[in-house]
Order: sequence, then structure tokens, then C-alpha cells
Amino acid sequence: MIAWRKAAWSLVLVLFLALSFGVRRASAQSNPCGKFDFSNGISSCKIEVSGGCSAKCTPLKFEAACSGGCTSTSDTMCVDTCGTQCVAMCDPALLDCFAGCHAECDAPTSAECQQKHPTDGSCSATATAQCDVHCKDACQVPSTNCSEHCNKCCTGSCTTQVNFDCDFSCFADVKGGCDVQCQRPQGAIFCNDQYVYASDVEACIKYLATQGLTVDVSARASASAKVDAGCSVVPRPLGTNAGSWLSLSLLTLPIAARRRRRAAKRTSALR
Repeated sequence: MIAWRKAAWSLVLVLFLALSFGVRRASAQSNPCGKFDFSNGISSCKIEVSGGCSAKCTPLKFEAACSGGCTSTSDTMCVDTCGTQCVAMCDPALLDCFAGCHAECDAPTSAECQQKHPTDGSCSATATAQCDVHCKDACQVPSTNCSEHCNKCCTGSCTTQVNFDCDFSCFADVKGGCDVQCQRPQGAIFCNDQYVYASDVEACIKYLATQGLTVDVSARASASAKVDAGCSVVPRPLGTNAGSWLSLSLLTLPIAARRRRRAAKRTSALR
């Protein structure tokens, strides 16, 4: 009886663990669109395929896919130096945190990229995209508060630089996924012109439908039509090859006739 109870409890434990694993796995896969934030007023989503798709696999299209992933904090001295200069020139009527952040951020981030990756020809675009990610995050401040505005503006620039390696790695990873998906028949998803790093494109389309978002897949039909037109079978006109085939056929007719006569003679002799 005791042994039976132990076996029953073991079975219950195994079933419980299996069920828990299944729930966790289902939860992890509940959003096949990755960590793309669809809550910020997504107006359009569409499939891109082939060459036009690959042309969109650029750093500026990867900002949404890499936002929030690299969160190292900036150096205080960097912020203070920049902030002091900003406050001294502050004019509340002219405050533009995002523009000011880029003015502080683009050049040093591009220089760091060129130093660490001298063969990468997209350093300027990569720097702008990385600054976008952190400047947008930093510039959520009142436009009339000079002190807070200036510090946040400079924080975005410094935060971009201390997160450079992490951001660069994310952008490279996302670009790899974008290039691969663009070469597949199902293509890649772009929402508000930002690439959606989906683990499963078809599953992501279905998921978005449950969120009230329809993905325009018309590009697939257009690409398919081009492939069909390019691969159509055109009847070959009678030309040199056809003439050669006909000549060969005429030459083999006498040979076949002689073989038939010989076979007939052998049959008569046996009789």
C-alpha cells in the first residue's frame, strides 16, 4: 500500500511539473512578436519582402526592437559638465531636449563606433539610431524647466555612450534577423516603419490580429507574381536543336529496319 502511494505521488509530481513547464513555455511564447511595444499608437503594419525589404534593414529601423534593452547608467561628471553649460545658456522658449541631446550625442557616439569598428560603413546611422533610443527615453521632462531639461538632455547623450557596446550588439543581432527574414517568402514585419523582430512571422501576424492590428501582406502577392512571370515556360521554337533531333531520328530509321529484317530471318531459320 505504501509503495502504491509513493508511486501515485510521484506520478502526480511529474504531471504537475510537466504542466507547470507547459504553462511557462506558453507564457514565454504568448507574444511571438518579441518585445516590440505596440501600445504607442501603431497606425500601420505591413509585410516587406525581397530587395525592398532588405533595403529597410538599417539601424534607424531597429530602434523599437532595441529600446529598453541596454540600461547602464551614465557618468555623473559627464552629465554635470554638459548640464552646467546648458543651464548657463538656457532660454525656456527655445528648449528642445531631443535636438539638444542629439547635438551632444551624435558626434562622440559616431567617433566611438569608428574607433571600435573601423570597417563598419554605417557608423553615422548607427550612432543616430542609438542616440534616438536613449534621447527619447531621457527627454520625458517639462519643456520649461531649464535645470531638469538640461540634465536630462545631457544624460541621454552620456547614457548612449556608456551603453554603446550593448546597443551595437543588439543592432547587429536585429539586422541579422531582418536580413534572414527578408530572404524568406513570408518576409518581415514593419510597424510604423520599424522592424518587428518576430520569432515567428506568421504567429506574430495572428497575435497582432488579436490586438486589433491588421498586417498588410499584399507585398507577398506582388513578389509571387514577379517570380511566376520570371519562371514561365516559353515553348522553344524549332531551331538548330530541333533540326538536329529530326536529323538524328531520320538516320536511325534505316538501322532499325535492318535489325527487324535480321530478326525475321533468324526466326524463319529456326522453323
